[in-house]
Amino acid sequence: MKKFLALMFAVMLVATLAACGPADDDNGDDNGNGVADPDPDKMVYMVTDMGGVDDASFNESAWNGLVEFGDMTDGWDVDYIESNVEEDYIPNLTAAVDAGGELVWAIGFMMADHLDSVAQDNPDKFFAIIDWAQDELRDNVAYVVFNEHEGSFLVGLIAGLTTESNVIGFIGGMEGDLIIKFESGFLAGVHAVNPDAEVIVQYAQSWSDTTMGEQLATQMIGEGADVIYHAAGGVGIGVAEACVTNDIWFIGVDMDQSPLAPENTLTSMLKRVDVAVRDTSKAFVDGTFPGGQVQVMGLHNDGVGYVQSEFIDADTIDIVEDWKQQILDGVFEVPFTRAQVDEFKADN
Repeated sequence: MKKFLALMFAVMLVATLAACGPADDDNGDDNGNGVADPDPDKMVYMVTDMGGVDDASFNESAWNGLVEFGDMTDGWDVDYIESNVEEDYIPNLTAAVDAGGELVWAIGFMMADHLDSVAQDNPDKFFAIIDWAQDELRDNVAYVVFNEHEGSFLVGLIAGLTTESNVIGFIGGMEGDLIIKFESGFLAGVHAVNPDAEVIVQYAQSWSDTTMGEQLATQMIGEGADVIYHAAGGVGIGVAEACVTNDIWFIGVDMDQSPLAPENTLTSMLKRVDVAVRDTSKAFVDGTFPGGQVQVMGLHNDGVGYVQSEFIDADTIDIVEDWKQQILDGVFEVPFTRAQVDEFKADN
């Protein structure tokens, strides 16, 4: 009888513990304070930059790629943790490791030093980062960078050929070398086909301030801009709103952003963060993880490109495709710094 009672107590205890355990969450953590239960599948986690997973830009593109990886890979699940401020980066990356993440993604160059610190502290864990690589590469980190200036050059051509006012806007997020690549490629593209056009450049110093995006775009429109391109993460949502309100052309970034402004999106510069995240995660599972390597995504491997929307005429597409081929053939190198843009203008 004592053995029977002990057995019944054990069964009841297990049932009670199971009922009190954490619930599975397949939709990602939306407050940055917790992660999903990694059982029963192995997990790949993604830590967003401050723009959040719903930025309609690079964070969302990365998450789409990770979801696609999860859908195509049996035995693996995916989750994300959102960062709201820079101080969230190390705690979020560490939380993903502690939760049993087999591979942890850091989305954005803003997490560079933080990711490197966590990777150094966890040499037996694996990490990947978008938009950053250092001189001394770590074997447990895969680095993915993009030739954003190439894709930006192509949409710059489209803007320069489309504008009627000869005033065009560029809005960046946080000013730095990465976004200057977008800016430089875009300005060179505009100048290549329309040297008389003026490009107004402003930075929001944010990835998420949609109000600032709308204000900067409205100001540019007041100065005559009839086409605006942004490389500003979630700030671009506000840029799109201003373009719709004032009925001018909007050029999206990172992914096809036409849903933000269906009748006003001239094109979008495609930066295939989704493909990079999906394929690198799959390589990890397949045993071919490119740790200690830098993957460069550009026109040569469809890592960047542009959307051929219905609003672009055939003659414009022919011109853009001709320039694209010159880049692919090595005949023309797209400027990626402001100094190089100045030299390009002087030579043309």
